[in-house]
Amino acid sequence: MTSSRFPYSPRFSYSHEMVSHLMRIEGACRLVDVLALPPDAAFMLKYDAQRHSTRYSTAIEGNTIRLETISEGIALADRTGSQQQQEVRNYWTALEWLERQVEGHVRFSEEFIRRLHRIIIVRSRGRRGDMSDYRAEECPIVDAATGAVDYGPPKPEDVPSLMSSLLAWYSSPLAEALPGPVRAGVLAYQFVTIHPFADGNGRTARALATAELWFSGYRMRGFLSMEEEYYTDLQRYYDSLQMGLPMDYYQGRNDPDLTPWLTYFLGTMTAAAERVRDRALQLRTTAPPRRAPWEGLTRRQQQLLSRLVLTEPEEKGVPSFTPGDIATWFMVSAKTARQWLQDWHDEGFTLPASGEERIRSWRVNSEFEHLLTGVRKAARTQQ
Repeated sequence: MTSSRFPYSPRFSYSHEMVSHLMRIEGACRLVDVLALPPDAAFMLKYDAQRHSTRYSTAIEGNTIRLETISEGIALADRTGSQQQQEVRNYWTALEWLERQVEGHVRFSEEFIRRLHRIIIVRSRGRRGDMSDYRAEECPIVDAATGAVDYGPPKPEDVPSLMSSLLAWYSSPLAEALPGPVRAGVLAYQFVTIHPFADGNGRTARALATAELWFSGYRMRGFLSMEEEYYTDLQRYYDSLQMGLPMDYYQGRNDPDLTPWLTYFLGTMTAAAERVRDRALQLRTTAPPRRAPWEGLTRRQQQLLSRLVLTEPEEKGVPSFTPGDIATWFMVSAKTARQWLQDWHDEGFTLPASGEERIRSWRVNSEFEHLLTGVRKAARTQQ
């Protein structure tokens, strides 16, 4: 980590309200973690959380694709469809990528964040590159209705040092000692305040907060999604980020008291966690707990199942996929995709979709086809 001209140390005070939120979050998370749920219900809750996160994080930035039709954009091939369809597809892909990083215990770094942003942001055709560059120009945040400048972020030349300082704090014992939700809130606020990229900062900040909660043990089995809570009252979300501070970063936003923002962030997380808790309680089963078959799969295999829920089944009702689909969905080479499919076939997870000598498409085995059918039916019922 390079040295920084702007050493970062967030200021805030714990209030009774914040402590209450932390206790309620803890209670909801621990209950959901131990509830016995039918396998189809557990998979559906996880799928729904990713769908809602994708829909509402992009909607906050003006994306108008409805929740009911979001799967159409995600299921399209890479960099096809409208810009809004690309936005939802990229965010879905970013959440999948983050899931794999968390499973591999890959913690945040500047390279991590620049790679995440590259996945999230919509780019034109041509070589995409692995990581985004920090912005090189001034990037004021303008109110679309009035044209007035709402926020003037730091100068471009200060961004690298500010990002270095933020990641140095994040890796410090002081940050490690904080409750996970507090650390996630601080990280999201400071990132969006620095505004390191020309576009996509809000989506990246929310994705980072989600990943930090996963890292910190507040995953709630993959069922937690906060973005809809933000979207429900967007003005309150924006006001909480602004905290009544001056427009210019250098006139008070460089060292604010984060107590109001963290109170809002923890309150939002409490509402989201308790909503998940209540839904899980409704779906719980009194049967002896048993491990759902999909929980024994690797993270990539689980993510493939979620992708197949979005894929329209063919005439036989069986969604199939090709090595090219695997390469696109998981951002790997065609050779790697073919090797995964062969390994999955050897494990009995995938089967050739046809009897042709040269295998062009694949499907999952009948056990998981049954799961997909049930989840797809439940998803249609909710729409």
